[in-house]
Amino acid sequence: MDPNQFVNDQITGPGVYLVESGNSYAFDGRLDVVWDITIEGPAVDWIGTATNPPVLVNTPAEDGTARQFIEIGTGGKLTVKNLIMSGLHSNDAVVGTIIANVGGDGFILDNVAFVDFQDFATRNQFVGSEMSITNCIFINGVRLSYSPWGGFPLRMDVACDKVTLENNTVFNSGRLLGNSGPWHNATVHELHCTYGNQGVNGHEQRAYEMIQANNIFYNYGFLGRKFNANTYDASFTTWNYFADSKDKLDSISLYMGQNLLAKQPEILNWYETSGGDSILNSLLWEHPDVDSFVTIDDNYRIGTNYAEFDPGFADFPNVLDKQLQFIAEYWDASIRGTDWPDWKIPSPVTYNGDGLPVLSWPPAMDLSYSNSYLQTAGTDGLPLGDLNWFPTAKASYLSNKTAIVAALRDSIANAKGLYVPGTPTPMITPGTVDVKLEDAAVPNSFSLEQNYPNPFNPTTSIRFSLPEAGNVTLSIFNALGQQVAKIVDKELKAGSYSYNFDASNLASGVYVYQLSTKNFTNSKKMLLMK
Repeated sequence: MDPNQFVNDQITGPGVYLVESGNSYAFDGRLDVVWDITIEGPAVDWIGTATNPPVLVNTPAEDGTARQFIEIGTGGKLTVKNLIMSGLHSNDAVVGTIIANVGGDGFILDNVAFVDFQDFATRNQFVGSEMSITNCIFINGVRLSYSPWGGFPLRMDVACDKVTLENNTVFNSGRLLGNSGPWHNATVHELHCTYGNQGVNGHEQRAYEMIQANNIFYNYGFLGRKFNANTYDASFTTWNYFADSKDKLDSISLYMGQNLLAKQPEILNWYETSGGDSILNSLLWEHPDVDSFVTIDDNYRIGTNYAEFDPGFADFPNVLDKQLQFIAEYWDASIRGTDWPDWKIPSPVTYNGDGLPVLSWPPAMDLSYSNSYLQTAGTDGLPLGDLNWFPTAKASYLSNKTAIVAALRDSIANAKGLYVPGTPTPMITPGTVDVKLEDAAVPNSFSLEQNYPNPFNPTTSIRFSLPEAGNVTLSIFNALGQQVAKIVDKELKAGSYSYNFDASNLASGVYVYQLSTKNFTNSKKMLLMK
């Protein structure tokens, strides 16, 4: 396409429309798609590390308001790849919705960065057959006011038959996945996504089949709720209006497991010391009838998840001061100023004095992380969250994806470490996995003991002794010799230690655990029987 002509003047029928790196392409209003079209930039491994990728922007309406980019109508299907779509207009207006499907067959978005949007980066209002969002980045889905609502990367008024959310990063948004339904036709797979700084909750779990695993929810729902608030402010919303219908429940499958739910200590501390009648969300699910779902429907499984871990992000953009100010003013209108505390990060697309877009890319963040436990904590033995931050792990995931998804489907029926109605939600915390010094007396020699119990299901204790200080790794390997977990990787002083290993995310079988130091290596077999 020609960057000197408006995009919607050039797309007049079905086909593939190419855009080039280093160029900006402008719309002058909404493009109505009633064909099968592709808008595609040059191939890149990942948009997050692309050099000077193509940028799509829109122009303000005559009254100065922001304009939507694309609406998919009857006969339409949209594919977008390898580019940036910015909802910030040259007059600082910010778009409500970037892409909406109102009557078409759906959309496929791969390697796309969506930056600056107030309501929805994408919205689906028609059933269709497929929605796929993979390897995408969403930045600044934030309403320009004291309202926490809006800012969805995806809103589904209804859902396509197949919905895939995989290896995406969302940084700063009002909410995540919602809203309403029915989605009863849909299969939704939400795998290996990293979510940072979401204002409110209400993440929907309403699909015919929903597999929600290996994601990171960090600073999720940081605006909390009032003590007696509507439970819709819970972290995850369920099929509450199906609770009285066993027939409907029997047709629903859910596996939610091995996700991290964590918040920065400063946010936790605000609610403890200054929260008044507001609290951080203590409810995982919207409705107490989630207990009846688990009791009645054998396919409704809530597995072990992680809490309280600090990933140790390499570069998590610091907007904490503005977030805390926003929280305080959100809950106490009497202290609000004339301007809302802007907790967005700097927009990657801005405009120069001539009204032309200026790109600052890659984004100023690095959500790879140093926590070695989380780096092997997925159901697949891979890092939690968006694997684009771990390219080697992503390659392993893609080469084994069919088997990984099959194992997750199997978890719907056979998962261990499950939520049991009337008991606390099963959570793995640092206190349950960290290596513990049991005896500070210096032993005479290195040793690695046989785990106990053995066989085990799903936890076992591993003990070892160190006659000298040094860096220690304790790793788990499967029968093929593949590392499935590195559970210790740190400096330890001399002494005797124990580690409580939780294998909830592993399949039954023989495993090898190996202790390695500068001067000692030893390994032993153990048997997991589920």
